[in-house]
Amino acid sequence: MDEFLNSNLASFIWGLAAFVVFVLILLKLAVKHVLAAVDAREARIARELAESEAAYVKAKQTEADLAAQMKGAEARIAELIAEAKRDAESLKARTIESSRGEIEAIRTRSLREIEAARHAAIVQLKQAVAEVAIQVAEKIVREKLDAGAQQQVVGSALEAYEARLAKVN
Repeated sequence: MDEFLNSNLASFIWGLAAFVVFVLILLKLAVKHVLAAVDAREARIARELAESEAAYVKAKQTEADLAAQMKGAEARIAELIAEAKRDAESLKARTIESSRGEIEAIRTRSLREIEAARHAAIVQLKQAVAEVAIQVAEKIVREKLDAGAQQQVVGSALEAYEARLAKVN
C-alpha cells in the first residue's frame, strides 16, 4: 500500500489542489451569483407573502364591509316593507272611507229618486182621480145638475181625496 500511496500521492495532492482551486473559484465566482439569486428569491417570496397577507387583510375587511352593508340593506328592506305595509293600510282605510261616502251618496240619491217617483205617482193619482171625478160629474150633469151643484160635488170629491192622502202620508 505504501507503493500505491507514493505513486498516487502526487496525483492525490494535485487532485486535491485542483479541487481546492476549483472550490475557491466557485466560491469566488458562482457563490455570489447563487447567493444573490437565493436572496432575490427570498425577497420575492417575502414580498409575495406580504402582498398575500395584505390581500387577505383587505379581503377580510371587504368581507366585513359587505356584511355590514348586507345588514344595512336588510334593515332598509325591512323598513321599506314596514313602510309599504303602512301605506297599504292607509290606502285601505282611505278606500273604505271613500267607498262608505259613495255608498251614502248612492243611498241619498236613491231615496231622493224614490221620493220623486212617489210624488210623481201621487200627482198622477190626483190627475186620475180628477178625471174620474169629472166623468162622474159629467154623468151627474147629464142627469140635470146645474153648474153650482156640479162644482160642489167635484170640490167635495177632491177635498175628500186630499184628506185621505194627507192621512196616508
